[in-house]
Amino acid sequence: MRAPLSRLSALFLILTLLLTACAPASSLAKGSGSSLPEEPPAGTGGEPGQGLDALPVISPEPEPEPEPVPVLTQEDVDEALAQVMEHYKAAGVTVATVELGQLSQSGAWGWAVKNQREMTPDTKIRIASISKVVIGMCAIAMAEDGLIDLDAPISDYWGKGAANPYSKGQPTARTFMTHTSSIRNLDTTRGLSKLKGILQSRSSWRSMEPGNGGYWSYSNFGMCILGTTLELASDQLLDDYLQKRFLEPIGARASFCGGKLDVNEVATLYTAGGVGRSAAEHAGQRVPSRIGDAASYFPGGYTTSAVDMAKLVAVLANDGVYKEPVEFCTVVENAETGEQLAVSESLPGKFKETRLLTEASVAEMETPQFTVDLEGYAPFEQCLILRRQEDVMGQEVLYYHTGSAYGVFSLMTYNPVTQNGVVVITTGASRNMNEHGMYALCYDLMEILYEKMEEQPV
Repeated sequence: MRAPLSRLSALFLILTLLLTACAPASSLAKGSGSSLPEEPPAGTGGEPGQGLDALPVISPEPEPEPEPVPVLTQEDVDEALAQVMEHYKAAGVTVATVELGQLSQSGAWGWAVKNQREMTPDTKIRIASISKVVIGMCAIAMAEDGLIDLDAPISDYWGKGAANPYSKGQPTARTFMTHTSSIRNLDTTRGLSKLKGILQSRSSWRSMEPGNGGYWSYSNFGMCILGTTLELASDQLLDDYLQKRFLEPIGARASFCGGKLDVNEVATLYTAGGVGRSAAEHAGQRVPSRIGDAASYFPGGYTTSAVDMAKLVAVLANDGVYKEPVEFCTVVENAETGEQLAVSESLPGKFKETRLLTEASVAEMETPQFTVDLEGYAPFEQCLILRRQEDVMGQEVLYYHTGSAYGVFSLMTYNPVTQNGVVVITTGASRNMNEHGMYALCYDLMEILYEKMEEQPV
């Protein structure tokens, strides 16, 4: 009679049977009954500890790259202003910056009204020909909204008499946006009937095919026609459209009509030797109420601050999206007085985003149409209103526009790759243009700020 198994022997037998049952078929089907496989399992390499019972090796997740953040400080802007103004004279200078597609810093130097009111980043200034960029944004937005066909002859909106009698093709809104409309650069004027009469006159036109870059001719009068064409196409005042479509969503206070602004927020425009236009004169302008009555304001009358113009630049730099930080309020107590104060702070990495233009529309504005290389101009690529140059201010590419009138010299630029940009507006400076066709004071200030924007945060 077989002796009963001890507990230890029974446990050993059970474990042996379990291991045999779980062994791979290859270990049981070959040889003389050995329980060892002839080959190591695939992928183990036969190394000790890498058999079927080895635990899988789990690699730690790599740390995510930190999101880039704006690096400019208020001190950076103040130092840049002080550094540049050691070499230039002006009545006032104001600047605002865009980093990573969002408004970042701003600063000012000098006077808005001499000996009465200091210049600030929010002071409203007639920005001169940078106004044309605002018209261009309105035109491309109206095309998005189905209000205008940029490639339709302007006679579709003005009547069949508004045509160039010397060409087969006819001027369109797009040709006005590239200064190739074939209209002569006449004196700026306003009034719908007066403008219609000019368009119907043979003497108003050049003998050329509209859209031909070889006949490029910078035209302020062309902007009178373009802006009024937008009004006719949309059946509303252009400034009203601008307010609703762009300025209200981004919280900007600006206008093509100086009379809509308060005299105490508007700068006097100083020339190098006197006054180009007083704040009271500009704020006292009549506010138009009929289509065509604001035409003479369109080429250069847009009145804004550096900060609010930078908000529009941010829209272009950020492919049509306006981005602003999400803020929250905390209540803090003054340790000395016990007074409670609400303090607003930004949530890191959290933004409110408002799309104002499609990415395709911005790309259309930025697409070069031809190169302008004429005597008296630094070479540049003409886009839709915007200009483009490469290798300037240490940037691979910049889109930009200049402005000058009544003592104002202004410059806006942005790099669509880095999504950085700068707006500078000056009054009372000398007309000093560099080899890039940009005002030297504005250029030098921008160059310093672009370099600082690309420094790595400590």
